[in-house]
Amino acid sequence: MSETGQLSDLEVELYRALLGQPGSTLSQIAEKLGSTAGDLDKPAAALADMGLVRGDAADRLVAISPMLAEAIVLGAEDLELGARRAAAEARRNAIRGLVPDWNAVLSGPAQDVAVDVISDQTAMANVLMHYADRCQNELLSVAPGRLPTTRIDSRTRIANLYSLRRGVKTRALYQHTALRDRASRSYLYELAENGAKIRFASSVPGRSLVVDRDVALLPIPTNDAGTHGLVVVREPNVIAWVVATFEQLWSEASPIEEVIHHERDETELDHTRAAILRLMAEGEKDEAISRRLSISVRTCRRHIADYMAQVGATSRFQAGVIAARAGHTDTPTLT
Repeated sequence: MSETGQLSDLEVELYRALLGQPGSTLSQIAEKLGSTAGDLDKPAAALADMGLVRGDAADRLVAISPMLAEAIVLGAEDLELGARRAAAEARRNAIRGLVPDWNAVLSGPAQDVAVDVISDQTAMANVLMHYADRCQNELLSVAPGRLPTTRIDSRTRIANLYSLRRGVKTRALYQHTALRDRASRSYLYELAENGAKIRFASSVPGRSLVVDRDVALLPIPTNDAGTHGLVVVREPNVIAWVVATFEQLWSEASPIEEVIHHERDETELDHTRAAILRLMAEGEKDEAISRRLSISVRTCRRHIADYMAQVGATSRFQAGVIAARAGHTDTPTLT
């Protein structure tokens, strides 16, 4: 049996042989399969371990029904998994049972304060989780630069997906640079697939989070990378300004679907140009290149002229040499 739990070809062959010759010994089956008993020792042991084969005192083997084997071998594991799930659910309920107490503290007298400054890291995490859980209708967020790894760990992903599945409308604004990181791309695509509206801009102001248009969470600007702070703003006029700024940026940003489509178009263009440069470097004429790539001669010549202007080449030969040396004839891949 393989590491993935799949039966090997020899194990399947042995099982099928036992179906046709129940009560046979390994030597008898080996003779039929053109093998030796030694070759079948491990396959037989693997089948026995999965409950698919049973032997007697005379070393005769009998194939067991797969359904019966599943019930016998996996029944105990299913019971264990069920018990573990029940225990995990009990712990989850116990933890969630304290949420009202926690929310009551964070929703106490401090809620009357228009601006609350928090510098303790644990307190910051608690406040962020409090408002994420409290959000009922809409979440607006702005994130400059790439996403730090800590923003896209499993807990963050679960929390965000949980909010989306609760029906919270989420609009998130990121910079295009966030798409340069594979993990960030995967995270943003997953959010979009689950209903989040995501747009991209070339530049955005500092990070911000607005919860139900009632509270704005803003980081404290600092020159010390090791020092962080959070401002919780409840003053309606300030929140209105933050929301208005978000809406302005949102109206000018590009939806994720448009950005992905544009990237694919550019990738297809890069593929075409790389192929043209590769054929040109091999000495092919424009007409031959256009036929091989199913493009017009005019399009082919435009690509070549654009590339020559880009690299400052004065001849097709020089452009071909530059392209080959610079690796521009290599087919690009979409990350």
